[in-house]
Order: sequence, then C-alpha cells, then structure tokens
Amino acid sequence: MKISSILIGAGAVALGGYVWMDYNSAESKNARELKEIGTLAPDVKPPDCFPQGLNGRLFAVVISRDQRPPAELENDVTRRGVIEHDCIRGNQPAAVLRLVKALGPAGVATYAEVLDKCPVAKDVYPVYACFALDALAAEGGKASVAAMEKVLTNRDKARKNLYLGALYRLMNTPGWKTTEQLATALPEEQEWKAKELMVEYIRNHKDAAAKPALEKAYATELDQQERGLIKAAILELENPGKCVVTDEGRAENGLCRYTCHDINRWFNVPKPKAGCPLVTEAPKDLSQPAAPVNAATPAAAPEAQK
Repeated sequence: MKISSILIGAGAVALGGYVWMDYNSAESKNARELKEIGTLAPDVKPPDCFPQGLNGRLFAVVISRDQRPPAELENDVTRRGVIEHDCIRGNQPAAVLRLVKALGPAGVATYAEVLDKCPVAKDVYPVYACFALDALAAEGGKASVAAMEKVLTNRDKARKNLYLGALYRLMNTPGWKTTEQLATALPEEQEWKAKELMVEYIRNHKDAAAKPALEKAYATELDQQERGLIKAAILELENPGKCVVTDEGRAENGLCRYTCHDINRWFNVPKPKAGCPLVTEAPKDLSQPAAPVNAATPAAAPEAQK
C-alpha cells in the first residue's frame, strides 16, 4: 500500500473523529437544543417588554408552552389563586427549565430584563415576570441572585407577588441566608405574607440556632396571627416530634387547633375549660394533611408539552 493512501486514510479517520467529537460537544448539543426549542412555537412573538434578539424570542416560546390552559383560569377566584401560587412558589415550568439549562448564564440578562420591565396587571395571566423568577431561581448563579434581590427593594403593591416570589426563591437558594439570619430579619419585615413565608422556612429547617432570634421577634411582634406562628416555631424547637398550637392557645372558635409539623398533619379538639395546652402528642387516627402557610389552592400544574 502506498504511503499516500495510508496518509489519506489516516486523515479521513482523524477528520471523522473530529467531526464526531464536535457533534457531541456541549456547545454543539446546546446549539441543537436551542434550535429545537425555537421550533416548539415558531409563530410566537415576544411581548414588547422582552429584550430583542434570539434569547428573548426563545424565552417567549417556552413561556407559551408552560402556560396553564384557559380552562384552568376561567373562574376569577381560581385565576387569582393560580397567579399567586405560581408567582410566589413557582410551578416547575418544564419548557422554561429546559431553556435555562441550554442557555446557562447567557440567559440571565434576558430573564432579569423581563423581571424588571414587564408590567404586572391585576388578574392578567400569564405574568411574564413570574416565569422570569422561575428561570433565575433555576439558573441560580450570582447574577441571578442579584436580580432577585433587586426585587426585594421594590415595595410597590402591584408587584407584591413578585416580592414574595423573589423572597421564597432566595430563601431556597443554597447559601443565601441562614435560618438564624431570617429569624433576625422578622421584626423588620412589614409584609405579613412575607413573614409567614419566612416562619414557614424556619419551621421546615428546625435550626436551634434560630431560637434566640425567634424569641426576640416574638417579644416585639404585635400581630396576633404572626405571634402565634412564631410561637409555634419556638415550641417545635423545644418539643421535637410534638404537635403545637399556632394561635398561642386562644382558640377563639372554641377549638384547639394543633399542627403536627413533622408528620404534616393537623387536628382540632374542643377547648378545655383550663384552656388549650400549647403542646400535645399526635392522636393515632390523624388523616387531615396540613396546608403550608400562605398556600393558594390553584388548579393542578400543567404537564410539560411535547
């Protein structure tokens, strides 16, 4: 065999290997993924508040795929509940998360601009800025955290759900704040729903280091409902595995209501003459699951569209 033929064959093999490696590189895979995402809804036009360019169009495409169907939004009360739930707690939008994974940090500027510039109108769905919160939380980098922290500086009532949604996602971002820091911040927080989200997080994490700050917050809190929830968090730290009252035992409706946080259940018993014990054991026949603090009751989350 001629040397030239050997060299040509070796070159062909090398070229084929390069092509194969290039096709399977992360950059090539992401490029193909973004092209496929763009074909999911090719006729979708980004709203005026979206940035121009490919990333803005792709973000509009995936939001159109993750929107709840109109049948889930016909009732005004249900629609408001859906908007509040999805904006505050997120709805795991599959197509949005797919785009976030494909774009990586390059998508953060797009999500941040949508969050900052898109209007929030009462009862109007979809709320593009809420999808932007989902995207930023999923990306999770320093720039994403900074964009969500910026939302916490805006106390506009019209954007309250965004404030609460940014807080909820930031609390669930590893390394953002400790439970002790959150408990310390409770007295300064003016939004009662934000306080409830913070107390919910603290109760979920059961960090003894937060107890002194919780006791200080309890001593200065004036709202009865918030006092009851903070007291419940303290009681759960002091009595692990037990069920506790969330209203300081007032039982104004004649029933002592207990939350069994560790097993996600609650129950009521008639108020004794001596008053409600603040702590008790869980009965054996519990069946009622406990609803999370500040939870809406939206329609079921939409399945990912293919």
